[in-house]
Amino acid sequence: MMLQVSNLHKSFKQQKVLQGIDLTANKGDVLALLGSSGSGKSTLLRCLNLLNLPDQGTLKFGHHILNFEQGNFEQSADEVIALRKKIGMVFQQFNLWVHMNVLENLIAAPVLVLKQSKAEAKVEAEKLLARMGLSEKLYAYPSELSGGQQQRVAIARALMMKPDIMLFDEPTSALDPEMVSEVLLVMQQLAQSGMTMLVATHELNFARQVSNRVIFLDEGRIIEQGLSTEVFAKPATVRFQRFLQAMNPRYE
Repeated sequence: MMLQVSNLHKSFKQQKVLQGIDLTANKGDVLALLGSSGSGKSTLLRCLNLLNLPDQGTLKFGHHILNFEQGNFEQSADEVIALRKKIGMVFQQFNLWVHMNVLENLIAAPVLVLKQSKAEAKVEAEKLLARMGLSEKLYAYPSELSGGQQQRVAIARALMMKPDIMLFDEPTSALDPEMVSEVLLVMQQLAQSGMTMLVATHELNFARQVSNRVIFLDEGRIIEQGLSTEVFAKPATVRFQRFLQAMNPRYE
């Protein structure tokens, strides 16, 4: 088991955003997180890599066990850094450093955190950019790239840390429709390589074709989950069926 989440809760002021989330991900799983805006998908991902600290619950990543109770969190900064090395995250808005070129964006964390030499990190960056179809953009700045290219660079930057798990928070939502396919293709290739992935997405075709499991959230709770082939073919809940119909009016 790569990841286990037990009874996870998160609130912001008086708003309950996550209300008792339980899920597991095994090595090589691709979990599609579906749900309407405000359902808790993004907050769940941000809790998994500790950008938001859960209020309650337990997270298990391999040998790491993190317990949260009433906002108390006893892990040291070094333990948090060690955990984040294992978890890559790709955001909606790319979050590239605009004052750095592509190469500098990719090698910054490996050099500072993993203590790689710049030469070693550059070799790895060149390999990843070739994999992303961006070899010619090594010295380009983010402002010189299309949205799809920026998102592929963001994926490559996350992979530079050699994570065990990749989290994707609506990675195509900020893209023009013609750029979506190039990012989804890269993610599909990652899935085929055996990368464990949790993907918050509105791309139903991607969820159908790439994920092996689907988790549907509504108001901070998991309403339905199961194998992709099964939940899409025969939704068990009226709420999920309505969501699918809203996302695709031709769905029956």
